[in-house]
Formats: sequence, C-alpha cells, structure tokens
Amino acid sequence: MFLSLFVLFFLGLILADLIKGLSANGTPPVLQKLPGQIHLAHFMWSNIRFLRIIFLVALLTVFVLSPNGGRWIMTAVALPLGLVWYGVYWLFTHFWTGRKKFPGLSEKVFRAAEDNQVDLDLEVIGLDHGGEQKAFPVNMVTFHHQIVDSIGGMPVWVTYCGLCRSGRVYDLNVDGMTLDFTLVGAISFNATFEDNQTGTWWRQETGEAAKGKLKGRVLEDVGFEQMTLGNWLQKHPDSQVLQYDPKFIRPYTFVAKLHNFEATKPAWHMQETPAMVLGLELAGAAKAYDLDQLKARGVVDDEVGGAPIVVVTDAAKTSAFVYSRDCEGQILDFSVSESGMVDAQTGSQWDCFGACLDGEMKGKKLNQLQSYQQYVRSWIEFHPNTEFFDFN
Repeated sequence: MFLSLFVLFFLGLILADLIKGLSANGTPPVLQKLPGQIHLAHFMWSNIRFLRIIFLVALLTVFVLSPNGGRWIMTAVALPLGLVWYGVYWLFTHFWTGRKKFPGLSEKVFRAAEDNQVDLDLEVIGLDHGGEQKAFPVNMVTFHHQIVDSIGGMPVWVTYCGLCRSGRVYDLNVDGMTLDFTLVGAISFNATFEDNQTGTWWRQETGEAAKGKLKGRVLEDVGFEQMTLGNWLQKHPDSQVLQYDPKFIRPYTFVAKLHNFEATKPAWHMQETPAMVLGLELAGAAKAYDLDQLKARGVVDDEVGGAPIVVVTDAAKTSAFVYSRDCEGQILDFSVSESGMVDAQTGSQWDCFGACLDGEMKGKKLNQLQSYQQYVRSWIEFHPNTEFFDFN
C-alpha cells in the first residue's frame, strides 16, 4: 500500500507540472479549444508551487511511515520518476515556455527611409501619432510577440499573435502606472501576457485583463495601419523604420515565410489554407471581408453599424484599407479605377490612401477607420456575432 501511494503521489507531482506547462502553450490544439482553458492555466500557474509542496510532503510522509524494507524500493522507484519530473519541469521552465521561446529585442534601432534595410515588401504595423511616424515589421513583432516603444510622448505596446495572425497596439498607461509585460503563452489560440506590476493576465486580441488584480480593465487602443513597408513609406516618407535585431535574423526570416505560406510547422495554421479576413468594429457591429475575394474585387462599398464605408486594396493587392464614404456630409459611391477608385457622384479620382488626386473633390481626404487583418477563426472567437460580406 505504501509503495502504491508513493508512486501515485509522484505521478501526481509529474502530472501537475505537465498540466501547468501545457495549459498555456500553443500546442496541443485540443487544449486551445477548451472553453475554460484560461481558468485552468491561471490556476496552475498561480498554485504550482503550492501543489508541488503538497505532493512532496505527501511523498515524504509515505516514505517515513513505510517499513525499512519498503524505503529501499521507494528510493529505487524515486530515481526514474524523479528524472521524469525534472524533465517535465525543465522543459516547461527553461525551454517550452513563451518567455524562453520568444525573447525580447536585444537592441532596438530605427532608421529613416533612406537608410532602411528592411524589405519594402514586408508588412508593417505603422503608427502615426503626435507628429511622429514609426513602422514595426510584422515578422519581427510576430517572433517577439511584443515590442514596447513610445511615439509622440506616449508609451505604446505593439503586439502580434502568430496563432491569430493579428496585430494590436495599446497605450501602456493604466491607473498612473506604465505597464510592461512578459509572455505567458497561448490560450484559446491567442497570446496571453502577464504584467510585471500586478501579475494580471491580459489577452493580446482584446487588451482585456482576464485574470488577476486588474481583471475587467481594458487597455486603451492606439490606432495603427497594417500594410507593406513600401506603401507605408509612400504615405509617410518621413517615418522611422525599426530595423532587424542581428541576433534574431533567422527566426524573422522563417516567420516571413510562414506569413507567405512558404513554410509551416505543426499546429501553426490548423488547416491547410487558413482564410484571412479584414475585420472592423463600428457602432457596436462587427463585419469581416475575405481578403482573397476583397483583393480580387479591389473596391467594396458597404455599411457597418449603419455607417457607409468603402474597403479598398492597393494596386499590387498587398494591402487593404477601410474609409468612411461620408465626405463632408456627402455620401460617395466608389468603383475601381486606375488610380485606385472613382466616386460616382463627382467622377473624382481617389488613391488607396483615401486622398482625392483629381476632379471636383481634389485635395479632400476620406476618414480612415481602424481595421484588422487576421485568421477568420480568431476573428470569430472574439467577435462571435460578426457578419461576413457576401461577395456573390
């Protein structure tokens, strides 16, 4: 009986560390589909030391109460089981954990367009705030999952989740504190972070505090644009561009191939050809547009939450943008043209950046709306009531 209890408690110790490690990782996929994954993960991460103590005390108690002959057998059994536990502990503490797999930048260097060395065809997350413009290559942010910076005097948190393939930018100021974060792992196919000030867990996709002291708080969104670096510099020629950290050039290159579907890895896409959508939220409504069909169409007039909008791609079909069709009180209808699009009301020519280049409305600009590019599965996960545009 004593030996059985000893083995049982040892297996419990191993299982506790195994569940803790797997509960907040991108694999196995079955865990990502559990509706209560974040509750399980937070409980295990918060109580793992306590659970280890309980099992170790139980093991010691059984060992002491066991007859002398049984202790020799327990010692022999403890050696292989101890190695198994240490292997699980080491794997999920020193290797297979977000903070180890995806370290932060070792150096952060920005350069002007004329000195930039980043490929112009790569997508960037672009910020324009307080008279400053900065571009963050998406493959860099994907690998690190987060880059902390400032723009126009505001501390910002630039994030990207590879499992969602979604970028988000937030203001780091909360209740007079400037937060900084450590990556926990992936929960419900979305990156989850812990702030180093309060220990609260935050969701990358929504900026919501899901577990901990600040639960229920939501970080303030910072507007951004996602497009190729070439398009960004055409629109913002004075922008600074974050350069590759020399320490991580190989993973940046691999992530770029993942984004172009030139490479893959187990459980990364969850399907052979995952659908990408352009999504937006407006007046309490959410809507998504299949990116492939959008690029084939070029221009789409629509309404979201009762507001008239136009969705347009650039000529190279690499970037997509959303604008209000209400230009100084006049609702415009658009169609594809050589410059980008033309409005039916005045015949004016507009580019994909929402600027009128020629015609009666020359010099006017459409109001750009925040949109997000990501996998359809993640858009649905966090926008369960979304509508989808019918291209038929």
